[in-house]
Amino acid sequence: MSSSLNGDRSHEVTNFGVSGTTVMKSGDSPYWSTDAYQEALDSDADVYVIQLGTNDAKYYQWDEEKYVDDYNAMIESFSALRDPSPDIWLSIPPPLYLDNIYEMNQTAINEALPILVPFIASENDYVTGVIDVFSALGGADLSKYEFFCNEQSCDQCHPNDQGYSVMAATVYKALFMNGVKPSDSTPALEL
Repeated sequence: MSSSLNGDRSHEVTNFGVSGTTVMKSGDSPYWSTDAYQEALDSDADVYVIQLGTNDAKYYQWDEEKYVDDYNAMIESFSALRDPSPDIWLSIPPPLYLDNIYEMNQTAINEALPILVPFIASENDYVTGVIDVFSALGGADLSKYEFFCNEQSCDQCHPNDQGYSVMAATVYKALFMNGVKPSDSTPALEL
């Protein structure tokens, strides 16, 4: 995707996300085991955006300590790619509007993750910043129901097209309004 919203420069954005994956290595579908993870490592991007946690927070597997440890390990895996390390941004996942949908723990997603992700970022020298997708999509007040429920879908977990547009705008604003300038030849990535 090329963008002219940031002056004359264009930027390539590649999504190496994999639906349903976890940052926890012990999770039911670890991102670590996917081809996309290796492709992300091999991409030599200037910027990485990592947003993981919703699938970690399933009732049967949520483990806050493992989540923090494995998130830090993932940050380290991207920061070790080169010197100086690429910019690494962490994104707080969207809120969950209905408890136990897909066995997800609303308390973990809406109360723990908005605290843990900024904590992980603050304790890690390789993290450039935190992107607050959680608040942009309604936050703890669950005030943006329209981003999750319309004629398109209504599982109260996955945003609809309007919600995904808000997510993209939130990421864009964090990256480009804060002076991040990836080179013209290297993609910025969102996981």
